[in-house]
Amino acid sequence: MAGIRSPSGSRRWSAVVLCIVAGIAATGAKPPLRDAPVAWHEDDRRDIPAPKPRDLNRVHVTMDASFFRPLGRLFHPGRFVRRVGTIFGGDHVPPAANLNTLDEVPNSSWFTNRIGLFPTTPEEAARGPMTGPGPDRSGKWTVVGAKTEGVSPGFTIEDIKGDVYAIKFDPPGYLGTTTAAGVISGRILHTAGYNVPEDGIVTFRREQLVLGDDVEFTLPDGTERLMTRRDLDSILQQVEPLPDGTWRALASKWLDGVDMGPFDWKGRRKDDPNDQVRHENRRELRGLRMFAAWLCHFDTKQENTVDFYVEEDGRRFLRHYLLDFASTLGAGALGPFPTACWEYSWDFLVVFGRAMALGLYEDHWRRVERPPGLDEIGYFQGEIFHPMAFKPTEPNTAFANLTDRDGYWAAKIISAFSDEHLEAVVAEGRYRNPAAARWIVRALGERRDTLARYWFDRVAPLDFFTYEGGMLRFRDLGAERGIYPGSVPQYRVRVAATTPQRSRGTQSDWVTTTEPAVDLERAGGDQLGTHAPQDYPFLAAELQVSRGGRWSSSLTVYVARGSGRVVELER
Repeated sequence: MAGIRSPSGSRRWSAVVLCIVAGIAATGAKPPLRDAPVAWHEDDRRDIPAPKPRDLNRVHVTMDASFFRPLGRLFHPGRFVRRVGTIFGGDHVPPAANLNTLDEVPNSSWFTNRIGLFPTTPEEAARGPMTGPGPDRSGKWTVVGAKTEGVSPGFTIEDIKGDVYAIKFDPPGYLGTTTAAGVISGRILHTAGYNVPEDGIVTFRREQLVLGDDVEFTLPDGTERLMTRRDLDSILQQVEPLPDGTWRALASKWLDGVDMGPFDWKGRRKDDPNDQVRHENRRELRGLRMFAAWLCHFDTKQENTVDFYVEEDGRRFLRHYLLDFASTLGAGALGPFPTACWEYSWDFLVVFGRAMALGLYEDHWRRVERPPGLDEIGYFQGEIFHPMAFKPTEPNTAFANLTDRDGYWAAKIISAFSDEHLEAVVAEGRYRNPAAARWIVRALGERRDTLARYWFDRVAPLDFFTYEGGMLRFRDLGAERGIYPGSVPQYRVRVAATTPQRSRGTQSDWVTTTEPAVDLERAGGDQLGTHAPQDYPFLAAELQVSRGGRWSSSLTVYVARGSGRVVELER
């Protein structure tokens, strides 16, 4: 009968959906296992011709980021089918495309592994990207440019060494708020692995400044003329001085190379042959969502990124930077910002929901208060925080592609920051009130632990595997970093001999241990002896962890039986 679908038709449609899901899952099939060294460097620093500088139309970029791209994601058929596939344990997007076989991000022109993989001292974290103490104070600073637009004007200086710095001030009435935040967040992001400018706190007197020759000055009406000393004094009059009459500012050293404009969070730069991975599929850009949530870094628009054409070892290529971290830690260009990191600038769903609630529902951000008596602190605390509740000013395409594995990667790096690291970094913000520094350290630590626990609950935090003398050893990041205080972890493993195509032989029973180490040969038992190494050249060790409740999801470590090399890690 017309209009009524037969049971067989329903089954056919179910089969079609399952086939689509299976087909999408198959596209993520991994290549055969190889007994070879793990790749730790991405080949993206080859010599290239200079690309064309990229300019942005702010209106177009805002409309695209806030409306067209979110709608495109909502109605993308492949994304919809993958959403259905999450019922069967899949992800809403394909995995990140720039990973090595240990599920790590190799070093590249985008990211350099630091605290996440290597021991980093608090002193190194505090130094961050700095190659020197900042502008040379042994001579005058020559003003070579000025910024008059915006809430907080500033200017550009050149010191006697010829180094150029942008001088940025706090918003009026909020002395120390954004300059400290900019330095602290920049140091943290550099220690994590991102490329950032050299930002530091400076104080100076008016007599430190001299006006350069033929400095152009743009008036509020858009007309241009040469800058005068009176113009420089006018800029300083808009800035709150310190009690001793000096001015406090953030000095940001100009990057080496040629400015080629910002990068997009989506797609590739077509005039850069080294740019082979779509940006929304780069894990370091997806995972940046969690760093932004941790730091309440809400101003992640394209204008706060830049590609610089640099020369290194005789090769010229683009290096990709994050810029401007003053809009972090709960404050921005206008000062403390209560909705920072809770709502988009154009958040129609939230506005509609608020209207429909008729005042019966209180927004989370309304419960966040500035600490009393600490004028240097914005709306930033650790109690009311959920990493997935974070929203930047504009929706971000790369952030929207975050998967559980990407989130775990970020959480692993963030949890590597000890309280000592945070204390050393926050000291570089030079808060005038020591209580303000203690508040920020505590809030960062609480947010760190909340974020790590969220992701470690979803992806077992067993990592840094080594294999020697038959013993597979690993680290339990949840236990050693204090994310689960009071719990006593147990681990279980089962082992199978495996072909390069991951076809497993007879799998052993689970073996339980309380130590982060297991003898794979013993755990595998007689089953391993029935599978010749020439046919089954790898061991697959499947591991889980329990902290007194259920067992975690599994991860699998592959070891080459011949060389003893850990060749791959599947999460």
